[in-house]
Amino acid sequence: MSALQRVQWRTVLGYSPASFTSNETATVINVGAGDFTRGDCIVSMTTVFNGGGTAAIIIVGDGDDPNGLLEDGQCDETTTGLYRGGGAYYSTRPKLYTAIDTIDIGFTANTSGSRTTGQLDLAVDIQRVHPW
Repeated sequence: MSALQRVQWRTVLGYSPASFTSNETATVINVGAGDFTRGDCIVSMTTVFNGGGTAAIIIVGDGDDPNGLLEDGQCDETTTGLYRGGGAYYSTRPKLYTAIDTIDIGFTANTSGSRTTGQLDLAVDIQRVHPW
């Protein structure tokens, strides 16, 4: 058996924050010891986030780096489309998990105006190293 075994893209479909007026960090994907990521992260903005003042912000990361997969400004929350993350884990790849952790979506709400909650799909490429 190879020391490296490919694992499929782990996905989250239809993420929407619990409240569009409050910030949140949502745990969306579990990772185990021996999993690693090359930092590949794809966001599909399926429904836009609207509002006034400071725009909504979406970041994706884990317990070590809350924007390690997708940093502020790497996707446009007000335009539908596909966006590729380029956080620290992409530029310093790979990131090996030696303990259980989670992939989290961080949401910062718009600051004012007529706010509507958007929706997105997320895919993260996670692989496994044996013998974990």
